[in-house]
Amino acid sequence: MFVTLAATAVVAQVRDLLPDITLLPRYLASAYVTTTNSELPPGTRALRFSTASYNPGEGRLEMRGGEVVGNLQRVYQRVFRSDNSWYDREAGWFIFHPTHGHIHFEDWTAFRLRNMTPAGTVGDIIAVGSKTSFCILEIIGENPFLPGHNTPPDYGSCGQIQGLRPGWADVYGSSLPGQYIELTGVPDGVYWLEGDIDPNGQVLESNETNNRVRIPVGVGNPPAAQPDAYETNNSLNEVKSKPVGGQNSPNLGTVYQRRTIRDLSVTDAEDWFSFKLDKPGGDGDFVRAESPWLRQGSFSMQLFNAAGTQLRSSAESYNWEEISLSGLTGGTYYVRVLRSGNTSNPNYWLTIEPAGPVPPRQRFDGGGGNDHGDTTYIEKAHDFIPVAWKPIEGSPAVQTASIYRSRTTDPGDAVVVDGYEHMPGHIRAANVNTVQFAVGEWHLMLRSFGTGSFSDEWLDRKVVIYYPGDIDFDGRVTLGEARTVERYVRKGMEMPEAWGHICDIDHDKDVDMADVKEMYRLAGG
Repeated sequence: MFVTLAATAVVAQVRDLLPDITLLPRYLASAYVTTTNSELPPGTRALRFSTASYNPGEGRLEMRGGEVVGNLQRVYQRVFRSDNSWYDREAGWFIFHPTHGHIHFEDWTAFRLRNMTPAGTVGDIIAVGSKTSFCILEIIGENPFLPGHNTPPDYGSCGQIQGLRPGWADVYGSSLPGQYIELTGVPDGVYWLEGDIDPNGQVLESNETNNRVRIPVGVGNPPAAQPDAYETNNSLNEVKSKPVGGQNSPNLGTVYQRRTIRDLSVTDAEDWFSFKLDKPGGDGDFVRAESPWLRQGSFSMQLFNAAGTQLRSSAESYNWEEISLSGLTGGTYYVRVLRSGNTSNPNYWLTIEPAGPVPPRQRFDGGGGNDHGDTTYIEKAHDFIPVAWKPIEGSPAVQTASIYRSRTTDPGDAVVVDGYEHMPGHIRAANVNTVQFAVGEWHLMLRSFGTGSFSDEWLDRKVVIYYPGDIDFDGRVTLGEARTVERYVRKGMEMPEAWGHICDIDHDKDVDMADVKEMYRLAGG
């Protein structure tokens, strides 16, 4: 008896490698109420905030300019596939943004202020911001361990191809246009600040459920300090003496899933809580203390092990403190929340998240730039300043970028770069947006904060921000500048080093009559 076996080829299914677009809540936590707004009438009260668009997905987000229709340009999303093929799909519009000086992807984010119910749930919308357009480019390497994080090409220009590779975030600081919600007619109180990314569903992505992010935000003055239900919990020993898992006991016992305790108040110097992990902490696990009054008063947070040894701490610029539980073994831990002096804001929420997602890991490399000698030349509002750094001794909890006109300035007089003031410790590269800088020479410094200490490092080269054709750095191109450069080109004379970058308007690595012609156009001649 003979049996014939039919051979069947097993073919791997080809699939889309999709991005996953979301917002990082800690950037929204920079929110503050102000009456000084260049975009609104003097004295108008508004809530301003920073925004970080983040791609933690498997695939890259790539947006490409297509045909021009009136004053808009159609956008196509390029979707990459597991067999190295790709296809394009229509995904919205680019529009020129005159304030920023480059093209933006329309309707990228939308923000609302919503009522908070007495139970802490989400209520009605009471104020909205306009749908905001973004130039989508890589600013912060939020998770350098995701596969594809450093696979070329990158996205560093507000031109015809924009996007985010896995693990990258695009940051818009609170001072940039459109980053506000007007508060006229909004009474003081606690609300939800709600952010939606891709609110019209134009982008194809792997997860549509995480596009909406909310943080609590207070308008007006915080309430007076009142003892909360978990008092007294003023020391580690007091917490140890409380019943495990008892009603209103700060000795919380084992926390298996996210738990948030609202309406807490540091009526004295500090609060303590105890909790237990039933398994090792992953990269997405954390403990967080946050106050709706984000910039009023100040507090910090510390994490201790069962022996009372301090392990980690958080002391951000805003009242939004988060400590990762990644790498910790199962067991008992203690959280200490401290007021900074006689602060007027003792109110906060405590959240313990023991079951967050664990991202894959890979090696990280970074760097790059348009360098010449000890100088990096950057076209204003078109390119970013690429910076990368190596770990220093210890493990910094947070890093802040500052900028100076001279390296001789006292570091205590630094101007913090908007949107780069609370980068997580694991980030070792960033792309600094140049929209907020005036033209001319700049120097960047990075301050790394550890437990009770910090260190400063300067970028090893100066940065020259320029406007194309503006050789005297006054922010405009004149007929005199165009004629001067034309003489050099026609006579074949050697130009000053900087002109070779500033006047290369078509980016072909050569200053020629085509660039001169464009200078005349920019000068109105």
